[in-house]
Amino acid sequence: MEIYRRIFEYAPDAMLVLGRDGRLCLVNAQAETLFGYDRSELLGRTVEMLVPARFAGQHAAHRSRFMDEAQSRQMGRQQDLYAQRKDGSEFSVDVMLSPMIMAGEQLTLCVVRDITERKAAQDALEHQTNELLRLHAELELLANHDGLTGLYNWRAFYEHAGQLLTTAHRRHEKASILILDLDRFKQINDSFGHAEGDRVLQAAAAALKASARQSDIVARHGGEEFVIAAFGLNEAESLVAAERLRAAVANIENLACSVTTSVGVATFVPDTTSRQEPPTLLADLLDRADQALYHAKRTGRNRIYHFDQLPADEDAAPATDAR
Repeated sequence: MEIYRRIFEYAPDAMLVLGRDGRLCLVNAQAETLFGYDRSELLGRTVEMLVPARFAGQHAAHRSRFMDEAQSRQMGRQQDLYAQRKDGSEFSVDVMLSPMIMAGEQLTLCVVRDITERKAAQDALEHQTNELLRLHAELELLANHDGLTGLYNWRAFYEHAGQLLTTAHRRHEKASILILDLDRFKQINDSFGHAEGDRVLQAAAAALKASARQSDIVARHGGEEFVIAAFGLNEAESLVAAERLRAAVANIENLACSVTTSVGVATFVPDTTSRQEPPTLLADLLDRADQALYHAKRTGRNRIYHFDQLPADEDAAPATDAR
């Protein structure tokens, strides 16, 4: 028995033996060192004296349940555990519990290990990981969104619209592309300054985003031009959507001047005989919508046109003052 007593006494971890009532029967030298008590101050007292006051009631309830259904608990932090020294300071611990019977009495061996440094390192690693995730999310946002309006940028639009057309092609569904260009935007910048021009772009972007369907892909093409990809819209439905968007921009308030937009529309119609790939389809649709946009500019601005409505002899080249 002497060797076991020595093992207990000089173990590198704090070791406590509790009775069924939670009172300390034995403690080793490391327990005195860890908690700052002489063992005479510990023996006969309940183990809750070593638990921060805010956890003491909960700990006593857990201890009571453990005594009724005692089972071993290995080291390995499953939750944050804290102990309290004689001077009132708290520290993080890991605990191993091992039920045992001696002379017919139910006892529990409790091994307590100070893990303050380990927890600090884990917390620091967790903080660094969260910070990296936050920075990654910010970089992804910057890479895919226009900094001024918050809409998708051209790169992101091309990716998402390509996926949309791939889906439309596979499901034999229709889809439409709408290109919107703010009318006489250069005059706004020249008359009211670029700060007001930026306000106009932001207001137009917000109006378009609010008026588009949740499933639509809304992006800033660049400058004063915006583009929208809409799944499932035929020619007539796309014109209704275009009119809704045109009206939303025309109804913007609290700007230095009124703002209008011209809209060009093109629709993808499934063709089982076509061998065009989605990227080619997207490029063709964008080109057609752009032609329809220039026709809307030529014929008076603040209006919408579908590519299929263009006159057969329409010149695709833009006029110099079309914007």
